[in-house]
Amino acid sequence: MAKSEVRDNHGRLTRSLGLRHVFALSTGAMLSSGLFLLPGLAAAKTGPSAALAYLLAGCLAVPAMFSVSELATALPKAGGAYYFLERALGPAVGTVAGFGTWLSLVLKDAFAMVGMSAYLVLILDVNATALALVLIGLFTLVNVVGSKASASMQLGLVVIVLGAMAWFLVGGLLETAERGIDSSNLDPFFTSGGSGVVTVIGLVFVSYGGLTKVASAAEEVDDPSQRIPLGMALSLVVATVLYTLGVLVVVAVVPADVLHGDLAPIHTAAEMVLPKVGVWLVVVAALAAFASAVNAGILAAARYPMAMARDGLLPDWMGGLSRFGTPVFGVIATGGAIALVVVAFDAEAIAKLASAFVLLTLGLVNLAVLVLRASEIRSYAPSFRSPFYPWTQLAGIAVSSYLILQLGIAALIFIGVVSAVGWVWHHVYARSRTERAGAIRHVFRRWGREADEALEREISAAMAGHGLRARDDYVGLIARAVVLSIPEGTDINEAAARASAVLSERIGVPTEQIAEHFLETGSLWIQPSKDHPTATPVALLDDIQNDQLVIVRAAAGIRIPAAWGGSGELVNALFFLAGTTADPGRSLRLAGELAGFLHTGAHACGQAATEAEVKSSLLPGLAVRQYALLPEGVDAGLIGCQIENLQFDNGSKVVAVNRYDVPLTVDESLVLEADDLLTVVGPEEEMPAPGEPAPLK
Repeated sequence: MAKSEVRDNHGRLTRSLGLRHVFALSTGAMLSSGLFLLPGLAAAKTGPSAALAYLLAGCLAVPAMFSVSELATALPKAGGAYYFLERALGPAVGTVAGFGTWLSLVLKDAFAMVGMSAYLVLILDVNATALALVLIGLFTLVNVVGSKASASMQLGLVVIVLGAMAWFLVGGLLETAERGIDSSNLDPFFTSGGSGVVTVIGLVFVSYGGLTKVASAAEEVDDPSQRIPLGMALSLVVATVLYTLGVLVVVAVVPADVLHGDLAPIHTAAEMVLPKVGVWLVVVAALAAFASAVNAGILAAARYPMAMARDGLLPDWMGGLSRFGTPVFGVIATGGAIALVVVAFDAEAIAKLASAFVLLTLGLVNLAVLVLRASEIRSYAPSFRSPFYPWTQLAGIAVSSYLILQLGIAALIFIGVVSAVGWVWHHVYARSRTERAGAIRHVFRRWGREADEALEREISAAMAGHGLRARDDYVGLIARAVVLSIPEGTDINEAAARASAVLSERIGVPTEQIAEHFLETGSLWIQPSKDHPTATPVALLDDIQNDQLVIVRAAAGIRIPAAWGGSGELVNALFFLAGTTADPGRSLRLAGELAGFLHTGAHACGQAATEAEVKSSLLPGLAVRQYALLPEGVDAGLIGCQIENLQFDNGSKVVAVNRYDVPLTVDESLVLEADDLLTVVGPEEEMPAPGEPAPLK
């Protein structure tokens, strides 16, 4: 089953975004108005020290980057910050965060369109606002067509921006060095003292708001465990360097009386340090930057209404996907809102309002990490963990709170109004449509409050959505599996006891303890099917190194009660997966791969007659063969051989060796002995028929 396949038009997005797309989405979302428009407004408040304000803002964004990376690798779902906050702090806060974060993205994208208008009038004799509205419509259409097309366009735009800015920085820094401090405009560096710099940090923080946008498209990132943290870190470093050096050049070469009212400051500076062709390239780069920011903003913001509709916080029809697999309502609503803001507000007002909710959202994201860690939900297993926990998160919350206060009364009123609207909407519309309580209830459980046990299953299912990584041995898991059949009338507790008894023999943990873990972990996914429905319970154990699987088949069916996370569904097979607490992410990814396959491939599993056929049915394109190394058998020649010396003629390989019913670790130095049971996996069309000798050269 391809990891990037879109399975239906209602539930799953295409996993088509790689590291370059993550970097492009995050970087492109930042390098727009913050660089090409905002420096003039910032310098008017604090002078040349605006460059320092940008540098400090980039450093202060690091805690949020760490927290978003952790959350995105634990919960790679569409909706980004909204999804994290709703699952951590509950639907009420999630509703407020969903509305507020969506609106902050709309404001930031509208800010980019204001900048785009300022640069368009440099090359076109047209009504800039009208043209901006046309371009918003174009970006909206691109995002309706598909996220990969959108992300690919984003990559090209970012390349143009980075190339042009590299030329601008080289020319600008050489010019600044030649002028020296005395002949440049850098003295005095602080025109409003330290307080002016602090105020401007809050104003320019919107420049880094795009850093976390890629988290809202995490459900579409291939292997988000690695690519989201790395992509975000690279983009933050690149953006901080470009912002700091770019603004330094601008304030050094452009006189203050010109700069403070300039809405195209990079263009003005380029005219002083670059030849004419370089100036025009900067204009093209600015337009590309604005375009990439709006494009990334629509892509990210459109996922918020979809995610909220999935959770019952908005009407269902707002969460539907188009025939292109994109959230069409979210895309159109976002584009329309951006157009409205462009017409209604000026640049500085948009910047302040956007920064306010960016800061609030990032503060809550840091709080979400604190809550999820404290909840001790076992399936919360991020592959990236924020360093210096909890001090990183506490520092991030303090920074956000302080900078919001520096933005003024209008920003605080804005936050209050949006929060009130979200809170009222939740209580009037959404409260009766959702039963979740958030991970914070798991923290309160220590104080006597009831926890939301369903959240454990949902978080484990989200973790499973990562898809497999190179080191995840799915083939080996299936090959090591034990297949049992149980008679009619057996319930799920008896089935769990049978599976736990087998696992107990393999890992040396008491049967009762394993059975309790399956029930306590709370991870069970039901895979519906017309002819062979299945379920995958997962237990995470301390005393296990390799993941183990026991398949319990029940032709007459087993019902899944509420205690196990079901509602009376009848299934024909249970796939009990015992994972390890040392690497829960790997175990949940393996369980997710298995569960995902069973959504569409359960029929072959139901038709299988032997253990080998059951295993082959779970490995598309591969066949499983088992060979008993009996001294008098056809494969007796393998006795005494090392695994590394076995050469197969069809690309097959040994994936499991059982000795007296105990699975051994398969490595090249293992020597085969009489009565070993050898499991070999190879291409289905080239494997010998059952009963024939092993396919050795």
